[in-house]
Amino acid sequence: MPRALVVVEPEPRVRELLDVASDFARGSGAQLLLFHVTDTFDGSAVRERMRELTGIDHNYRSGIEGAEEFAGDLGRELLADDVDFAVEGAFGETAQRIVAAVEEFDCTHVFLTGRRRSPTGKAVFGDTAQEVLLSVDVPVTLVME
Repeated sequence: MPRALVVVEPEPRVRELLDVASDFARGSGAQLLLFHVTDTFDGSAVRERMRELTGIDHNYRSGIEGAEEFAGDLGRELLADDVDFAVEGAFGETAQRIVAAVEEFDCTHVFLTGRRRSPTGKAVFGDTAQEVLLSVDVPVTLVME
Protein backbone atom coordinates (compact mmCIF):
# COMPACT_ATOMS: atom_id res chain seq x y z
CA MET A 1 0.00 0.00 0.00
CA PRO A 2 1.38 3.44 -0.84
CA ARG A 3 2.04 5.75 2.11
CA ALA A 4 2.13 9.56 2.18
CA LEU A 5 3.95 11.48 4.89
CA VAL A 6 1.87 14.43 6.12
CA VAL A 7 3.86 16.83 8.29
CA VAL A 8 1.40 18.34 10.79
CA GLU A 9 2.01 21.45 12.85
CA PRO A 10 -0.26 23.29 15.30
CA GLU A 11 -1.29 25.99 12.84
CA PRO A 12 -4.51 26.91 10.99
CA ARG A 13 -3.22 25.65 7.61
CA VAL A 14 -3.20 22.11 8.96
CA ARG A 15 -6.91 21.83 8.05
CA GLU A 16 -6.21 22.62 4.40
CA LEU A 17 -3.15 20.36 4.42
CA LEU A 18 -5.22 17.43 5.70
CA ASP A 19 -7.99 18.14 3.15
CA VAL A 20 -5.48 18.01 0.28
CA ALA A 21 -3.80 14.88 1.67
CA SER A 22 -7.20 13.21 2.20
CA ASP A 23 -8.14 13.77 -1.44
CA PHE A 24 -4.83 12.19 -2.43
CA ALA A 25 -5.42 9.21 -0.12
CA ARG A 26 -8.91 8.59 -1.46
CA GLY A 27 -7.74 8.79 -5.07
CA SER A 28 -4.64 6.65 -4.66
CA GLY A 29 -5.60 4.27 -1.85
CA ALA A 30 -2.65 5.53 0.17
CA GLN A 31 -2.35 5.51 3.93
CA LEU A 32 -1.55 8.89 5.48
CA LEU A 33 1.26 8.94 8.02
CA LEU A 34 0.66 12.01 10.19
CA PHE A 35 4.09 13.11 11.34
CA HIS A 36 4.95 15.76 13.92
CA VAL A 37 8.52 16.75 14.76
CA THR A 38 9.41 18.44 18.01
CA ASP A 39 12.64 19.93 19.26
CA THR A 40 11.59 21.27 22.64
CA PHE A 41 7.86 20.44 22.59
CA ASP A 42 6.19 22.90 24.87
CA GLY A 43 2.97 21.02 25.61
CA SER A 44 1.14 24.11 26.86
CA ALA A 45 1.66 26.04 23.63
CA VAL A 46 0.53 23.09 21.50
CA ARG A 47 -2.47 22.59 23.81
CA GLU A 48 -3.64 26.17 23.18
CA ARG A 49 -3.21 25.87 19.40
CA MET A 50 -5.01 22.52 19.35
CA ARG A 51 -7.91 24.03 21.30
CA GLU A 52 -8.11 26.82 18.70
CA LEU A 53 -8.04 24.32 15.81
CA THR A 54 -10.43 21.64 17.06
CA GLY A 55 -11.88 22.60 20.40
CA ILE A 56 -9.96 19.78 22.09
CA ASP A 57 -8.38 20.62 25.43
CA HIS A 58 -5.46 18.27 26.00
CA ASN A 59 -2.45 18.33 28.25
CA TYR A 60 0.19 16.91 25.91
CA ARG A 61 3.16 15.01 27.25
CA SER A 62 6.61 16.13 26.26
CA GLY A 63 8.78 14.60 23.59
CA ILE A 64 7.86 11.98 21.03
CA GLU A 65 4.82 10.70 22.94
CA GLY A 66 3.33 14.18 22.93
CA ALA A 67 4.10 14.59 19.22
CA GLU A 68 2.29 11.32 18.46
CA GLU A 69 -0.67 12.29 20.66
CA PHE A 70 -0.95 15.60 18.83
CA ALA A 71 -0.84 13.95 15.38
CA GLY A 72 -3.40 11.33 16.45
CA ASP A 73 -5.79 13.94 17.80
CA LEU A 74 -5.59 15.87 14.53
CA GLY A 75 -6.30 12.72 12.55
CA ARG A 76 -9.29 11.74 14.65
CA GLU A 77 -10.74 15.25 14.65
CA LEU A 78 -10.01 16.43 11.11
CA LEU A 79 -9.92 13.34 8.87
CA ALA A 80 -13.00 11.56 7.59
CA ASP A 81 -13.61 7.98 8.68
CA ASP A 82 -12.78 6.64 5.21
CA VAL A 83 -9.17 7.88 5.37
CA ASP A 84 -6.65 5.36 6.68
CA PHE A 85 -3.98 7.01 8.82
CA ALA A 86 -1.20 6.23 11.27
CA VAL A 87 0.89 8.56 13.43
CA GLU A 88 4.57 9.01 14.18
CA GLY A 89 6.45 11.54 16.22
CA ALA A 90 10.09 12.50 16.12
CA PHE A 91 12.53 14.60 18.07
CA GLY A 92 15.16 16.73 16.37
CA GLU A 93 15.71 19.10 13.49
CA THR A 94 12.51 19.19 11.41
CA ALA A 95 13.82 18.95 7.85
CA GLN A 96 16.31 16.19 8.67
CA ARG A 97 13.67 14.13 10.49
CA ILE A 98 11.21 14.53 7.60
CA VAL A 99 13.79 13.37 5.05
CA ALA A 100 14.71 10.41 7.26
CA ALA A 101 11.04 9.48 7.76
CA VAL A 102 10.39 9.40 4.00
CA GLU A 103 12.99 6.65 3.70
CA GLU A 104 12.26 4.89 6.99
CA PHE A 105 8.53 4.54 6.30
CA ASP A 106 8.87 4.07 2.52
CA CYS A 107 6.69 7.07 1.72
CA THR A 108 5.74 7.80 -1.88
CA HIS A 109 4.60 11.40 -1.35
CA VAL A 110 5.13 14.22 1.17
CA PHE A 111 2.65 16.90 2.21
CA LEU A 112 3.77 19.93 4.20
CA THR A 113 3.05 23.60 4.66
CA GLY A 114 5.14 26.42 3.25
CA ARG A 115 5.05 30.10 3.93
CA ARG A 116 5.20 33.36 2.09
CA ARG A 117 7.88 35.71 3.27
CA SER A 118 7.68 38.79 1.06
CA PRO A 119 5.07 41.52 1.43
CA THR A 120 4.48 41.44 -2.34
CA GLY A 121 3.05 37.93 -2.04
CA LYS A 122 5.88 36.14 -3.87
CA ALA A 123 6.17 32.64 -2.49
CA VAL A 124 9.56 31.97 -0.96
CA PHE A 125 10.13 28.52 0.43
CA GLY A 126 11.11 28.39 4.07
CA ASP A 127 14.22 26.55 5.10
CA THR A 128 12.39 23.34 6.02
CA ALA A 129 10.32 23.16 2.85
CA GLN A 130 13.33 23.97 0.68
CA GLU A 131 15.53 21.34 2.32
CA VAL A 132 12.82 18.67 1.99
CA LEU A 133 12.19 19.55 -1.67
CA LEU A 134 15.90 19.28 -2.46
CA SER A 135 16.50 16.11 -0.43
CA VAL A 136 13.74 13.64 -1.25
CA ASP A 137 13.12 11.70 -4.44
CA VAL A 138 9.33 11.62 -4.13
CA PRO A 139 6.68 14.21 -5.05
CA VAL A 140 6.16 16.97 -2.48
CA THR A 141 2.94 18.96 -2.14
CA LEU A 142 3.23 22.32 -0.38
CA VAL A 143 0.18 24.05 1.03
CA MET A 144 1.05 27.73 1.07
CA GLU A 145 -0.50 30.38 3.31
